Amino acid sequence: LPSNITDAERERLTALLPLLSQALWIEQRLYEIIQDHISNPRRKGANDLASIDIRKTTLLPDSKYSFGFGAPTDLALPIIASYRVFLDKDYKWILPFNEFAEDFLQHVWTNYFRKYLVSEKTAGNTVGTKISRNQEIWESLYISAQSYLNQHLVKMVNSSKSEEPKLTESTNKRARRKSNGLNATSVPK
Repeated sequence: LPSNITDAERERLTALLPLLSQALWIEQRLYEIIQDHISNPRRKGANDLASIDIRKTTLLPDSKYSFGFGAPTDLALPIIASYRVFLDKDYKWILPFNEFAEDFLQHVWTNYFRKYLVSEKTAGNTVGTKISRNQEIWESLYISAQSYLNQHLVKMVNSSKSEEPKLTESTNKRARRKSNGLNATSVPK
């Protein structure tokens, strides 16, 4: 680590380090999704994504294989950053990572990032670093992640509410058994 970082920054980076493998997974999975997209173009030989060069290849530092397109090194950063919404104050996942990571990535690709890259290409913006530093896409992905998380939390609350009546029913049955002289601690008469 650079020596000019503060102790607080060093502490934060140390806390984030266990998440590195998941961030690398997000990046690699995004590249796989892009590879699928450009392998099945709407028009043969056409690439509708800004900052993606189909004449080059990309080898991610931790990947075992290369991808059939060139891309800026920071392409995945806005998406990786959007996953921060799913972390608590101690950098632990609010939801189990493996339960939402793929679905959320597909969601942001389909609804935001792919559309964003297509619109930038249509507008003639092809400089990758400019695209990945666009504040609008960072904000859109953050809002999307917050909305996605909220929907999942609402589902969890609703599913636990639907389980409450079952718990109440079993509690009522136990109470009736007790009133009839039957319970787990006494022998039936």
